[in-house]
Amino acid sequence: MPRLRLFALIVIGLGSGARSLSAQLRPVPSVLSYPASVRTAGLAGAGVAMTGYAGSVFNNPSGLAPIRSLSLEASVAPLPDRSTYLMGAAAVRVGHYNVGGGYQYLRFPKGGPVYDNFSWVGAGMYRKGGIALGTSAKYVSVEDSSGVITRSATTDVGVTVAMFDIAALALAVHNLGDWAVSNGGLTLPMSWHLGFSFNLLDTYSNGRLLATVETVWTEGQRRRTVVGLEAGAVFAGVGLVGRIGHGDQPGDVSGTLSRTSYGGSLVLGRARVDYAYQKQTPFGRQVHLVGVRWTP
Repeated sequence: MPRLRLFALIVIGLGSGARSLSAQLRPVPSVLSYPASVRTAGLAGAGVAMTGYAGSVFNNPSGLAPIRSLSLEASVAPLPDRSTYLMGAAAVRVGHYNVGGGYQYLRFPKGGPVYDNFSWVGAGMYRKGGIALGTSAKYVSVEDSSGVITRSATTDVGVTVAMFDIAALALAVHNLGDWAVSNGGLTLPMSWHLGFSFNLLDTYSNGRLLATVETVWTEGQRRRTVVGLEAGAVFAGVGLVGRIGHGDQPGDVSGTLSRTSYGGSLVLGRARVDYAYQKQTPFGRQVHLVGVRWTP
């Protein structure tokens, strides 16, 4: 009996070790560790309370609420290690609802272990007064250099309380649930994002001055906080807005992604040409991102 018991314990231990090893070997999609939009990149990732544009589908689905009719957004970044990042998003209003969708694509250089990362998200939200509730479905895939594709699906939820055009308090939960679609799925840690944005100047004046702060709790990582500031001036619909962000970055890129980032926007009526600069990333140094937003 003692030998039988010992054998059973060894089998159970090996099985537990195999499951643990399997969990550790699940790929981590790099594309989700970096700010989706150029505006958010210029704020060091503080985007959960920056509402009113199509890129909100990635940060906080309830952030689509201020969109009155349509919002389009796209960005591109050729990275120093010869990787390429692309993003596109769109959102429309239908009655009390706003719906939107977007994609992120990260293509790695040839010869590496990973070929690409891809993420697609579809979001919807309902607005009642100053309160907006939103949810999204997210699909993520990682393809390795041998052509094997590992896929997972998850959801995000968010709530935003808007105080006119002055301030917004937002809470979003990313990766709420994790469903493996193929090859055992991906590692998608759940994270809570609590943010607050505040316009320090009248939004109808020529000046622009907005501050935001975001605290993030990610599964298996320590709490981190990011702060951001936008400032500029717009006259007759044309102007410049600069931005800066500073704070701790996600644990899987901490130490390889700069804690401070910079950016700006050229305002041309309802259009924005966005720029962001990151001194250091896992893809190399001196990273420049360019994007456009149009919200009529």
